[in-house]
Amino acid sequence: MNGMFQDFRYALRQLRKSPGFTVVAVLTLALGIGANTAVFSVANALLLRLLPVRYPQRLYYVQIAGGNQPPGANNTGNGNTSFSEPVFEALRQRHDVLDDLIAYVPLGIGKVAVRYGEIPEEAEGDEVSGNFFSGLSAEIFRGRSFSLQDEQDHSQVTVISYDFWTRRFARDPEVLGKTLFIKNLPFTIVGIASRGFRGVEYANSTDFWVPLQNRSELNAWGMPPRNTLYGTPRWWCLPLIARLKLHVPPEQAQIALQSTFGEAAKIGIGDIDPKEWKPLLGFDPAKGIQGYNQQYREPMQILMGLVFLVLLIACTNVALLIMARNEVRQREFSLRMAIGAEKAHLLRQLLTESSLLVMLGAGLGWIFAFFATQALAVWSGIETGLEPDRTVLFFTLGISVISAFVFGVAPLLTALRVPVSSVLRATSTNITQDHRRVLGGRALMSSQVAICLLLLVVAGLLLRTLRNYQTQNLGMHTDGLLVFGITLQGVHNTQEILIFYRTLLDRIRALPGVQSATLMENRIGSGWSNNNDDMLDGASLKRFGPDAIVRSNNVGPDYFHVLGVPILEGRDISDADTHTSPPVVVVNETFVKQFLPNTNALGHKVRDNKIIIGVVKDSKYTGVDEAPMPMAYYPSFQNLNAGETMHVEVRVNGEPLNMLPTVRQVVHNIDPNIPLQKPTTQSMQFEESYSQPKMFAWLGSFFGGLAALLVATGLYGTLSYRTNRRTAEIGTRMALGAQRGQVLWMVMRESLLISCIGIATGFPLAFFGVRFLNSMLYQLSPFDLLSFTFAIACVALVGGIAAFLPAWRAAKVDPMVALRYE
Repeated sequence: MNGMFQDFRYALRQLRKSPGFTVVAVLTLALGIGANTAVFSVANALLLRLLPVRYPQRLYYVQIAGGNQPPGANNTGNGNTSFSEPVFEALRQRHDVLDDLIAYVPLGIGKVAVRYGEIPEEAEGDEVSGNFFSGLSAEIFRGRSFSLQDEQDHSQVTVISYDFWTRRFARDPEVLGKTLFIKNLPFTIVGIASRGFRGVEYANSTDFWVPLQNRSELNAWGMPPRNTLYGTPRWWCLPLIARLKLHVPPEQAQIALQSTFGEAAKIGIGDIDPKEWKPLLGFDPAKGIQGYNQQYREPMQILMGLVFLVLLIACTNVALLIMARNEVRQREFSLRMAIGAEKAHLLRQLLTESSLLVMLGAGLGWIFAFFATQALAVWSGIETGLEPDRTVLFFTLGISVISAFVFGVAPLLTALRVPVSSVLRATSTNITQDHRRVLGGRALMSSQVAICLLLLVVAGLLLRTLRNYQTQNLGMHTDGLLVFGITLQGVHNTQEILIFYRTLLDRIRALPGVQSATLMENRIGSGWSNNNDDMLDGASLKRFGPDAIVRSNNVGPDYFHVLGVPILEGRDISDADTHTSPPVVVVNETFVKQFLPNTNALGHKVRDNKIIIGVVKDSKYTGVDEAPMPMAYYPSFQNLNAGETMHVEVRVNGEPLNMLPTVRQVVHNIDPNIPLQKPTTQSMQFEESYSQPKMFAWLGSFFGGLAALLVATGLYGTLSYRTNRRTAEIGTRMALGAQRGQVLWMVMRESLLISCIGIATGFPLAFFGVRFLNSMLYQLSPFDLLSFTFAIACVALVGGIAAFLPAWRAAKVDPMVALRYE
């Protein structure tokens, strides 16, 4: 132990003697280890992390193996993960297969209105079965959880999350028993969930939970009561989580539950043709983020490979630095071995130095990873699970140990192969350089350049993909548009709803700086849409093919004028289109091309005899990458429903968000209990639709830039060291008549040779590697010429800049000074 302590003190003293080397090595390792840790934190949250409950390995998200609900079912949510209430009730009775079956469903698409005290706000909320916490084995920090009686009575009680308790109630210990208003309905707070438990929603942190409700104001997904959880058995809207019995694998559960599932699926639908749909359940392990764990799996695996290459470049850089430093210390090693030091003892001391570098680099890298992970959370829109945990810590320790061996052992063994007789040499500059060592160094630097080229090609492809998203024609003018959601509370009849929205639009339109305003049911760019098998002139659209689906949205007066969507025929929806006027509809040009080609679309009737009064150009609905689809726009004033969330679009002069306080005051003056739901600009809303490609583009460009920086520093450091070692030689050459330009070329030639070899090696590597990026690209070939040209130009520029500075210093050497150089 005393010897190890002495080795540690000696290593610390040696590193303090070379502060430049220490700082560069530690920062290089910190960037490599920190980048790996940050990306692994995201991969861990998306793909690997189990729920923070007891025995999480026995929890499974229940899925429909065939992919969709049976024919005749209505669906809200993801088609393969939503079930009807009768199916839930039937399956939960199968105690021979399941220990527990848990149901949960959001109270709204996004956040819902809540109020504690006088100020309304928005929060994420789920309604859940009574066994939600007990079935998951999720602990309660304070108070109690729900019971089956709470579910059966639809009790107005709530459990809040630890984070919501901290954020909204400042950890008030007296919060139990207080009232939280949810959509203006009073709920008593009966419990606080354990710290770290944020629910089971997609990428979102749930703020509160309530038992399953039967009130129309609290309908599942915030949907209007056309469909209700308990009153519409054909409405499939409930996600389920199963805790399988011990020793019951998913395959056995699938077979055992098939008949029960099949019989329950018929409730509200009738007999189902087995050729069209088979009642098979699937069980997906409850780890990572449901929905994201499949969507992100391949991209995250690619990113982990890319960031590992960055770490490899960093380790190679440090290895080159250590090799250069050890060559300077050859006389020290020879002298110590000449007076009796054992090679094993020297190796242990040098390994201690390397380990200390790794410890410092890993510590700094962990700090870097913490901040980088927060940035990744913002880029990805993921609210939960990205913070580093024990798994991430073990990963960091693992790659740190690997790094120590990768960059440490080989250079140290090389350093100790110095003959003892070298101590008799007069100067350190005339120690003969091992030709194999020089070639090995060049090979390492060339491999760095090759990897850098690959990373820069990937960065170019991902940035060009992001550019394609950003420049996509949306079919509308999003600049100057402010959008926010409104959910009416305590209003139950159509006339009251109509009066509210008319009043709201009139007051907003009257504000200084506002050009126009309108409404819509589904917020464009949010990913949500209504999809229907519609009728045209009394006949089903199925005659055009089984995939003849029409997307629809309920929109307000002047909708197309406000958004800037060109009207090709007919007119816009107006204030006069209400429930007392003839039902009308506006369709897009794809609808006309697909279902009414070579004819005048005006006057034809869609769904329940709604007359087509206008045709508009195609515009994006669910997201930027949406392909053109048939669209039908119905007047919202003809389809108003109590409890439905509507979204308001306001076109303003100048920056839209500057109008937000004024608009919020207008809403408050009409009803002080209504918060604005997710207020943002329409441009930012569409940006959210490509948040994943945006995150990958920024990460790819960061990795490419970091690789270029590391290669530049590695080339610069190595060439500077070798140039300094050749100072006497350069002085002799110049004394014998060599010109400065010849000296400049002599030094730069080595860098250019390394760059050329690296490019020649890296080009086929990149050409092969980019094939795996195909799923991450949008409207771009993986063999995009511009991206490859950009990467090659960057590598050449990096090599040239890194070599020019040491070459310039060498060309300015004074021959008289150089000949006396020690």
